[in-house]
Amino acid sequence: AVTKDGRHVILNNNKTWEFIQSTEGDPSKSAVLSVINIEDLGSTCKIGLRLQNNLGYKIKSLVPTFSVYKTGGLRFESVSKGFSSIKPTRDLYREIQFQGIGCSEVDHILVHDADQCNMGQLDKYNNKEGECLGKIFVEPSEVINIRK
Repeated sequence: AVTKDGRHVILNNNKTWEFIQSTEGDPSKSAVLSVINIEDLGSTCKIGLRLQNNLGYKIKSLVPTFSVYKTGGLRFESVSKGFSSIKPTRDLYREIQFQGIGCSEVDHILVHDADQCNMGQLDKYNNKEGECLGKIFVEPSEVINIRK
């Protein structure tokens, strides 16, 4: 959702909300998430993603959630996708699919959560909420609107 003053918030299922941090970080020191391709399959939107590891240490496991929104801020569906075993300077390609919505109907995709990561000093015992997500730089795409 978007507030009257233009700030983006996530509306949670438990009727709480939180502001989305707009700071992107430095792509040369981040895990850079890029949209490689999209394929409109009628009632399914298939998106190819690449995660480039520029962190300087191995990404053992990183599982962000991707939520697709229709025009008007309506969250339609969320899927999680795992990226694992990515050595520094390497990348990994993955695909996600949103069922019941064509790519032309997508207003934007929100990348969020990712709190269960294992990379560098971060693991399930040693990270604060949002710390894993903060390591991801979402590269702007010309083919579909994607952001953190």
